Amino acid sequence: MRLFLTCWLLLAALCAGPAAAQADLPPRPDGPVYDGAAMLSAQTEAALDQRLRAYNQETGRTIVVATVSSLGGETIEPYATRLFETWGIGGEKRDTGLLLLVARDDRRMRIEVGYGLHPYFGGIMAGRVVNDVITPRFKAGDFDGGVTEGVDAILDHLANSPEDAVAIEEAQQAAEQARQSRDGGFPIGAIIWIAFILFFFVLPMLRGRGRKRRFGGGRRGRAGPWGNAARDIILWEAGKAIARGLSDSDDWGGGGGFGGGGFGGGGGFGGFGGGMSGGGGASGGW
Repeated sequence: MRLFLTCWLLLAALCAGPAAAQADLPPRPDGPVYDGAAMLSAQTEAALDQRLRAYNQETGRTIVVATVSSLGGETIEPYATRLFETWGIGGEKRDTGLLLLVARDDRRMRIEVGYGLHPYFGGIMAGRVVNDVITPRFKAGDFDGGVTEGVDAILDHLANSPEDAVAIEEAQQAAEQARQSRDGGFPIGAIIWIAFILFFFVLPMLRGRGRKRRFGGGRRGRAGPWGNAARDIILWEAGKAIARGLSDSDDWGGGGGFGGGGFGGGGGFGGFGGGMSGGGGASGGW
């Protein structure tokens, strides 16, 4: 019995195979900009470095821009989370850090947001910056402009109070849902509910009427096993669900060969204090 159990465990271990390898992370830079993929001009890198250092000194928040050549086969979401936490972006107690990560060869980008900045900068707004601000510039080959304008948009939004940030995000979400309803056709949830109503209510009612015509009708005052009142309630709730659209928001809604380090000028940088990522943010590509 013991021999059988040992053989079984060995077989299970062989079938499981090795765990998926994780890409190596670049070393933590000396400042808030790490251009490992050499995507930024020296002037843009210096300007961003100076601006983000000053922002860190004035607010205590940390905004880091990082470009890498490749994700090494890993998706950008776990890579960004590992990089964020390995570098310790933001303070350990307040977690007010944010990472703008760009993977050149994979043509992917992500804004990863620390726990402490979630009330100020949620996933909807991160998706807006990725899709509406950075992506058009990147598609045109303007990496300097995309990163610079992306940082501008991030800092502008972080200047809002938490209440204003939530209100803006809710308005953006409502506008996006309206756009999807207008441009994206009928939502799948509505189709499911319509099919449900058709097969469980409309067709049985039609069949019941056919039987009444054929056999002279049955007992009056009944409309199926649930009765008229229950049927009307279910139909009402289904109608409300269809009106809501039943559509989830978009995810917005997620190597080797790292080049040089970040731009090192401007004195000491205190933005790497052991911050953690909450997994929030948005990913995109170009």
